[in-house]
Amino acid sequence: MSERQRYRIIEKIDSGGMAEIYKAKAITVDGFEKLVAIKRILPSLCSKPKFVNMFLDEARLSMHLNHANIVQVFDVGRAQGTYFIVMEFVEGHNLRRLFQRLTEVGSRFPVHLALFVVTEVLKGLAHAHERRDANGNLLGIVHRDVSPPNILVSKAGEVKLTDFGLAKAVTQVELTDPGIVKGKFSYLSPEAIDGRAVDHRADIFATGVILWELLANRRLFLGKTETETIELVHKAEAPSLTLLNPDVSEELDRLVAKSLHRDPRKRFHSAREMGDALTDYLFSKGLKVTAYDLAEFVRAAFDAQAVAAEGAHQERIGALIQEEILSLSMMRYAGQPLPVEGSTPIAVERLEKVSGGRISAEEIRGEVSGVSESSSQIRPQGAALVEMLEGRETIPMMTLGGPSHGWLWYAGWAAAGLLVIGAVAAGVYLLFGPELF
Repeated sequence: MSERQRYRIIEKIDSGGMAEIYKAKAITVDGFEKLVAIKRILPSLCSKPKFVNMFLDEARLSMHLNHANIVQVFDVGRAQGTYFIVMEFVEGHNLRRLFQRLTEVGSRFPVHLALFVVTEVLKGLAHAHERRDANGNLLGIVHRDVSPPNILVSKAGEVKLTDFGLAKAVTQVELTDPGIVKGKFSYLSPEAIDGRAVDHRADIFATGVILWELLANRRLFLGKTETETIELVHKAEAPSLTLLNPDVSEELDRLVAKSLHRDPRKRFHSAREMGDALTDYLFSKGLKVTAYDLAEFVRAAFDAQAVAAEGAHQERIGALIQEEILSLSMMRYAGQPLPVEGSTPIAVERLEKVSGGRISAEEIRGEVSGVSESSSQIRPQGAALVEMLEGRETIPMMTLGGPSHGWLWYAGWAAAGLLVIGAVAAGVYLLFGPELF
């Protein structure tokens, strides 16, 4: 079976300076299908043999990683002159998009959810850092590109780390062509900036940067230019979180600061150690958090605008229906006073008796035409309309033009019926959209 037959592209879902990502279907024997994500390396990079070889080596290595917090790689191939990797499809958003969305709706990550996300990332890193080959030797895997775009949060609240297959190759290209990895300097470690050899502690530093940003609700190392950003990373100076978030305690601030220490030897020794420290903090503070909580938080963030739009939609429908109901009630009592307080105009003769430009409410109520002066007959207009709609109206209608019904009487009721039908049709159209019709 050819590559074209094995995978069918559905749509393009993302793109960057190095690759494009597509949503696709993997077609297996007998037509069985499975949703996958295909990352296609840009053809311009395929002309660099060193980059291609390192990409393929790391992509094959990533296929051996099998963990709930790592996006699994299923296949590596070549088509149309470029290389691609086939990965697990995660229905959700990357952490960068989620962070942007929270800014748009004026919200931020609660402390317990920020710790949960980072703890899940650390679980995936620990699996990669501790992975061994068939002979029991450490593979020495370092992600080297831990950053918000490479952390996916699914709609079910799962947190998955991706781009293991590209990470090491990205680092090598970065040394010869910095423009390709523009924007990733903010998550490099100081030793990487200095050109020194990096190990798993560089991933711990990058994770600490992400945790700091989630808690502070702002970027940490971001200058006006790439040079300024590199200088900020080189200094590795992080302001205290207690000054930026009142919900961050001094104890938690110290944990984050430890992960961001400029000296790798003074950071957490492993991703497992850092993850355990953050989990212990959650337990010590009695903070319960699960994937369900994260899923609900993400749903609320992205549904906020949709919910507001739906509320305005329902209000428009309600206003339209109320307007038609009022029009119907006016037609029913055409030419005569409505049996509700305040519905009858004041007679001209009565206005002439007003002295000083005012008239008392009692005088008006006492001379309302067509309605008994008994207080039992005077009701708010809303109550009268409700009773009329529910079939409990007991006030008799006055006959216009004699006991027999002329054609004007029937025409009036026909017009009223058309108004009601139009109101209902308009409400259904606004609620369900044109596709119903």
